[in-house]
Amino acid sequence: LLKELERQKFALNQLKHAKEVDQEKLASTMMELEHASAQVNASVIKPNALIGENEWLNAIRTRLHTPGGTSPIDLPGFYAWRHSPASSRRELLQKFIYPMLPWQEACHLFLRLLRESGESKEVLAHQGSFQQAPSGKVYQLMRITLEDPSLFAEISANKYLVSIRLLKCEQDLKPTLINQDIPFKLTFCQF
Repeated sequence: LLKELERQKFALNQLKHAKEVDQEKLASTMMELEHASAQVNASVIKPNALIGENEWLNAIRTRLHTPGGTSPIDLPGFYAWRHSPASSRRELLQKFIYPMLPWQEACHLFLRLLRESGESKEVLAHQGSFQQAPSGKVYQLMRITLEDPSLFAEISANKYLVSIRLLKCEQDLKPTLINQDIPFKLTFCQF
């Protein structure tokens, strides 16, 4: 994450003398990146260290994939916690989450800048399918924006072809193929 933030800072720094760039917005974004990097650097805990160092959380993590592994017999502490007052459960969860907030904020900033780096274009999925050969550039993220919230995309991509198939989720939650032309926005993002 820190490397990506540094890469973004370097890329934005190259724009300092560009006349077509809003210098106020650039300075504001650079300050956000500096702040996020400093917060992550200053955080005393790395994201996975909390679970690894906490015996209670580690026991829950190792038992989650075992059928019946979270029973009161296997995890009496977890069972007791689940039946404690909501305020004390919330307090404990906030205690675990608080050290990871700088990482969350830095991730949100990184993803926001990445998403904003692309230009959307209107395309049409003929009979619910769309294919396109990439332009040769390497992209970090591809975004699809659909108007209808009941539609979703099934995506397959490699360096030779991007293939998108649109499906609709019906009342029974079973995905069905779309047999009509659907316009959508396609964005390739690279920071």
